[in-house]
Amino acid sequence: MEKLDFGNSCFFGASSINEIAKEAMNRHFKKAFIITDNGIIENGLFQKVCNVLAKNRIPSVMFSDVTPASSISEVKNAYNAYKKSGADFILAVGGGSPIDVAKAVSVIATNPKYADVISLQGHKNNLKQPIAVFAVPTTAGSAAEISKSIVITDEVTKRNLICYNDKAIPVETFIDGELMTSMPDIVTLASGFDAFTHAVESLISKYANPFTKALSKEAICLVAENLAKSYDEPDDLLARENMAYAGYMAGLAYSNSGLGICHSIAHAICSKVQVPHGLALALTLPAVLKFNAYSKSSTLYKFIAEAFGENTTNLSEDEICRTAIKAVEKFRNEFNIPKRLSDYGLHEEDLDILSVNAFEDACTLSNPREVTMTDIYLILKKLL
Repeated sequence: MEKLDFGNSCFFGASSINEIAKEAMNRHFKKAFIITDNGIIENGLFQKVCNVLAKNRIPSVMFSDVTPASSISEVKNAYNAYKKSGADFILAVGGGSPIDVAKAVSVIATNPKYADVISLQGHKNNLKQPIAVFAVPTTAGSAAEISKSIVITDEVTKRNLICYNDKAIPVETFIDGELMTSMPDIVTLASGFDAFTHAVESLISKYANPFTKALSKEAICLVAENLAKSYDEPDDLLARENMAYAGYMAGLAYSNSGLGICHSIAHAICSKVQVPHGLALALTLPAVLKFNAYSKSSTLYKFIAEAFGENTTNLSEDEICRTAIKAVEKFRNEFNIPKRLSDYGLHEEDLDILSVNAFEDACTLSNPREVTMTDIYLILKKLL
């Protein structure tokens, strides 16, 4: 086990959840408010975390009504439960949704003027210090444990609200690969492609810099080498830990560089139909890479191609871009992932609202190529 510090403390490695109680006691916390989901309870991971608290006589209260598309109503319900709990810190156990709900509750608890949740959207200055959040991610990909963003779905408008603030990052994270070995195949794939797309989009982002590029490149290599292993051999702890590293590094990269329209489009798709976020990204990424090949970031496609073992010697820049895109498509096609929007029940009449929502998404701002709503519509139409 090792400890990293990038603005928060992160414990990496098998059995790292055993450090939760120690860190809570070091901070003089007395009671935990645990936010999780029913899947985590059913597969026994929740009990493992509870056992650590119980062994050290730290009482806790649980809130588990969180869905994969964490919503405004879920945040409000969790906040109301937190107020009644008497807890002095929040422990999020699960994938991106429980962690995002926990982050939102922690901000609202000390900044109640945002209790409507909707007003959290955007970058908030002068926030009072949120309630401390400890995060135990059970998937390798969302990067909610290191991200300064909070993503919440508005059930009325069917759009994502995104709040940005450095204070939203959990103060302690415990990344235990052993917890990830019991994840269903679909979760392994979705979280893996989430990490991969974070890495690719942060690499070619308009705001990428040498620091973020280094993180992005390593994350791309780790996913290329370990996603299939963690999918085919779920108990391969080394592969799981490498995927966890990839997700963490990609999250740290995009938190400092931004993403792009692959995420914008995926956000729009997921708010319209029930699709795992990572699978929407996998569906969209090759088409977005084709669009962004006509940007200043095209020189970085060479690294993507070579990460998959492609030989780019003596190739022109256009040939390198095509090689990189084909490599990404081949990688995606190794898995049984839908490749058309129609596979998820979307039709041509849905494209207008998807294009509007994607164009207005915050991730569009850092796309390496200037993009119009028409550009997004044409990308979506090719994906039908």
